[in-house]
Amino acid sequence: MIEETATVVAATPDFIWVEARARSACSSCGTQDSCATSSVSKWFGMRRQQLRLPNQFASSLGEQVIIGVEDQVMVTASLAAYILPVVLMIVAAIAADIYGMSDKQQAIAASSGLFLGLFGAGVLTSNHLMQRYFQPQLLRKAVAPLTVSPIAFQPFTGDTP
Repeated sequence: MIEETATVVAATPDFIWVEARARSACSSCGTQDSCATSSVSKWFGMRRQQLRLPNQFASSLGEQVIIGVEDQVMVTASLAAYILPVVLMIVAAIAADIYGMSDKQQAIAASSGLFLGLFGAGVLTSNHLMQRYFQPQLLRKAVAPLTVSPIAFQPFTGDTP
């Protein structure tokens, strides 16, 4: 289960809208000062995403909640987004080669396969039935951070209690 902390930005008795800030991997990298990818990431800024979820824990505005997605859902979404377009591009290019098309026609066929794969991935992930599958789940309310209070020590007075 992949979990993320989100903030409730709107709430009704039935639904809450949560906002989770999308983070790039660059925020935890030690070489982010000298990396071009980090520079591009800073240039485009952080995206904010809002999701509507059932209000099953009676959450209110401003609370922190934990949302999560099953690992298998992430694998399926990754396959749809990355593998399907590439596979269709390669299949289209091989089919164009088998039919003896010119290089220009093979490139057009490969591009068509890529765009067909991207369109198919979009249709697959936007399907009403699949949206429930890809929808993050509200797991629990976030626990408030622990506070540490100082301990007052008494001076040692010897062996007597």
